[in-house]
Amino acid sequence: SSGINAEYGEHVREQSVWALGNIIGDGSECRDFVIHHGVTDPIIAFVTPDTPLTFLRNIVWVIANLCRNKDPPPPTDTVQKVLPALFALVQHEDSEVLTDACWALSYLTDGADDQIQ
Repeated sequence: SSGINAEYGEHVREQSVWALGNIIGDGSECRDFVIHHGVTDPIIAFVTPDTPLTFLRNIVWVIANLCRNKDPPPPTDTVQKVLPALFALVQHEDSEVLTDACWALSYLTDGADDQIQ
């Protein structure tokens, strides 16, 4: 274990995800840099039924930022990784989760025809 108590660890985790979302949202170069350093799988792993709602809202916002920026669009393998999570998130009952999940899908489908498969 990390030696950090659970409450402190949860706070640090949530703040870290929020910080990553801000970096990712700064443009495709920042997004791709963070993706290259392996952020996608850990972010997606937080999408579970047990994730607290406030943290889940943060996570789906980060996923939406991963899908933003078209020049260039997100890497295809990243899109393939986030789609199952988005499928789960668009079925969520919380309006904020739904809104960001729909924005993510909107970003993904707002490209050239060869990007939409």
